[in-house]
Amino acid sequence: MYTVDILIPTARFVFSIEDGRADVLPEFRSPEAFEEYRRLRDERPVVGMTTFPNTVLLRGERTIVVDPGLPLQNEPVVRALEARGLGPGDVDLVVLTHAHLDHAGACTELMAPVAVHELETTSPAWILVGGLLELLPLERLAGEEGELAPGVVWERTPGHCDGHISLRVDTAEGPNVLCGDTIGPGRAEFDAMRPSGPAAAELLASWERIRAWGPAKIIAGHLPPFAP
Repeated sequence: MYTVDILIPTARFVFSIEDGRADVLPEFRSPEAFEEYRRLRDERPVVGMTTFPNTVLLRGERTIVVDPGLPLQNEPVVRALEARGLGPGDVDLVVLTHAHLDHAGACTELMAPVAVHELETTSPAWILVGGLLELLPLERLAGEEGELAPGVVWERTPGHCDGHISLRVDTAEGPNVLCGDTIGPGRAEFDAMRPSGPAAAELLASWERIRAWGPAKIIAGHLPPFAP
């Protein structure tokens, strides 16, 4: 059995530039800040957003960090580990649900092997993270599913990107599913099982896989954990 602990919770920081001044919105919760971001884009000419994913610590037979986050999160992730009595050298494995910069950029301080699906290493996003990740021992996952450790399995859940994976983690409360950006930016479509957009068919199949695991809790990339 594993324990699942969120090291850095998801957050979104929305800003706009007007008259030479940067204004930062006070709302930082996700997905609420994403809705504010979309609204603000219709009102102001220059709008941006910085997004942190949920960075998750798994402790059991192995110590695993999932989705360390942006490069600027390197030190916060290390300090969050230290607050739990751990150092970077105690991390056995880093797992990326996918290789987008906001999930993969903060691997450097951990210096642990990084597991990522091999499809991500040939994706357009790899140009932003590949130079960093190829300095570290890479575990290239292949196929549709596999085991990272007893009690931690992965399955490919495309829709957000081809090499996206989700993890099922056995815990005392039941399976926890870490599904990155397969669900989001909100929950409504997943709750209704009605995805939209060009990848709708892939997303629906991935959501059905996630539900088939019977999760007690789902931790998506940019949502608070929830029970389905």
